[in-house]
Amino acid sequence: MSHGRIAGLSLLAMIAFGGIVSSAAQAGTYYRCSAEKKGEFTEAGCATKARKPHKGTFELVQVQACVAQKDGEYVNNTCTQKAGKPKKGKFELTTGRHFTDTTGKATLTVPAFGPNKVECSAGSSAGLITGPKTDVDRITFTGCQLEAKKCMSVGPNGTPSGIEGVITTNLLASELVDHGELGGGSLELEPAAGEAWEEFSSAEHQPYVAEFVCGGEILARVSGVVSGVVAPVNALAMTATRSFAVGLAEQALLTEAFNGVEFVPPGGAPSSLETTATITYEVPIEVKT
Repeated sequence: MSHGRIAGLSLLAMIAFGGIVSSAAQAGTYYRCSAEKKGEFTEAGCATKARKPHKGTFELVQVQACVAQKDGEYVNNTCTQKAGKPKKGKFELTTGRHFTDTTGKATLTVPAFGPNKVECSAGSSAGLITGPKTDVDRITFTGCQLEAKKCMSVGPNGTPSGIEGVITTNLLASELVDHGELGGGSLELEPAAGEAWEEFSSAEHQPYVAEFVCGGEILARVSGVVSGVVAPVNALAMTATRSFAVGLAEQALLTEAFNGVEFVPPGGAPSSLETTATITYEVPIEVKT
């Protein structure tokens, strides 16, 4: 399925970033082009440098969720507490951080359970970048089945879809991982030089990313983390891809099946996800490595 870390299916990512302060480049980080005094670029695509340093009107800045701003709506630097009166705060949420996600076929493979796989024909989601390296997302997969049995997400460890063939993931949290940084999965792998991964895990009903039933009789739940290779990197773009497959990035998902008494094996069996997600950003975004 798509981005984000998902349970046996495919996964896989506020608001004019006005007022964001530029900073030194940081690896594995979301950037955008913002209007800035004393910037390094002369146009909104941040492709043309000014003839002299700090003489431009645009700059590549890290994506932030909350920034200091005169006449803001919030009184704290996480933008969680509103001022008593409108425009009497010192901080404001930024805009332009939303994105949508689509996938084609997504396949969850659990070798310990035999040759049958959970397959979904498509997926979609809407997400939000929450900081320089993080975002949240919830993905809905359609056309999902196992052994010709339609699958649907259920609780209590998952987000019920209420529709056969539809699996909705729990809220997923993701983090960019760059060369020199270890992924959060049990394999402790890292991207190659010049490569970035987006790593997904559960953000609710932890540690589970999804729970689903197929044909009304096969109940399973997925936990762990999974990473997709990001493309492009080091270039502003309105769209990007996240590619998930064994050998591309860390695959550290675990799947358990209910045998009528308990979920087995305890902790889950190693699983892998294969899919490609296409992300469309609200504004051009660059992943710097």
